[in-house]
Amino acid sequence: METTAMNDVFDITWKEKQYPCKRMRMGDSIVFVIGFTQQPLFLGKGVDINQEEFWVSIPADSKLTRVVREIGAQIDEHYRQANAK
Repeated sequence: METTAMNDVFDITWKEKQYPCKRMRMGDSIVFVIGFTQQPLFLGKGVDINQEEFWVSIPADSKLTRVVREIGAQIDEHYRQANAK
């Protein structure tokens, strides 16, 4: 069974520190809020012209591309592991 619980909270690691990551519904979309100390980071998934999913910050910010990609990979891995159980 796929894990789809809203308000699921788990930790992600960024620069050797743990931060809470919360899954939420925003309108018709699922977003993830990472609780960085100064300002939370909102992430979602987009779909490109080839129907490939990719992670994006909300609002989109090209300066965050590497951060979003790395944190998005951790979120994907969290759900891969949760769904494998």
